[in-house]
Amino acid sequence: MSPAQPARTLRQRPETTAGPTDVARFFHGLSDPTRVRILRFLLDGPKTAGEIVRHLRRYQPTVSTHLTCLRFCGYVEARRQGRNVVYEIIDEDVRRILQMGERYLEANQERIRACKVIGAEVD
Repeated sequence: MSPAQPARTLRQRPETTAGPTDVARFFHGLSDPTRVRILRFLLDGPKTAGEIVRHLRRYQPTVSTHLTCLRFCGYVEARRQGRNVVYEIIDEDVRRILQMGERYLEANQERIRACKVIGAEVD
């Protein structure tokens, strides 16, 4: 490390163009249980829209709305395969974030469930 370059402490964060609102929007895309169920289902690999609808046992328009959100947020990609549209997770970071969230919940599930602020928004 050169003398002109200060030592980086744990409190410093690398500069980013994403502000707090952007980060909140990113996590908001993951804040709906139906979207999380879709992403979990896609962890096993690409699925057609019909497979997703059947797996979730939800109406097609509802699933389509959530898939559109996941596509626009960049969590999944849609591609036409014959008469079907196939969806898959396009970024390994999304996979890792889901897995990290599940590991975090293993240790903190009671605290998350007890939170009155989050519970009021999700229910």
